[in-house]
Amino acid sequence: SIPDVPKGSPPAKKFKVSLAGNKEEVEKATNVINEIVMNGHHELTHPNQVHEELDVEAWAYRYIIGKAGSEMKHIQHNWSVRVNIPREHSANQKVVIVGEKDNVERAKAYVEKLIWNAENNAKGRDKEDTEAIADHMGEEGAEEDWMKGYIYK
Repeated sequence: SIPDVPKGSPPAKKFKVSLAGNKEEVEKATNVINEIVMNGHHELTHPNQVHEELDVEAWAYRYIIGKAGSEMKHIQHNWSVRVNIPREHSANQKVVIVGEKDNVERAKAYVEKLIWNAENNAKGRDKEDTEAIADHMGEEGAEEDWMKGYIYK
C-alpha cells in the first residue's frame, strides 16, 4: 500500500517510490506509472482510453473551469471524459483530456471553441462592443400618420 503524503508538505516536494521485482517487470511498471503521471491513463489500467493534449495559456483556464467548476463539470459529464488542467508543479503542463476516442475528440472541439470565444468575443473598456452597436432591424422607414399616437418625443 502507498503511504499518505505528510500533511503540510509543499506541493513541489517529490517522494521516492521503490518498485520491487525482476528487471523487466520493474521497467514495465515504471513506464505505466510515468504514463499515468503524464497523461492520466495507461492502456494497462484504462483500456480503450486515449488522451489529447492542448496547449492552453494559463489565462484561458478559467473559461475551461467555468464559474464554480460548472464548465468543467459540463464537459466531463456530457462527454464522459476527464479534463486535467495543469498546476504549477504538474509533470505535464498541457491541458489533457482523457476518455474514449470519440468523446475525447468532441470534448476537445468544445474546449477549443470555448477558448476561441474567449479570445474573440472579449469585451471591455479597450474593446468596442460592436454587437450592441449594430442595428439588426435594418433602416427605419418614413413616419406614417398611424404611428404618431405611439411615438414619444
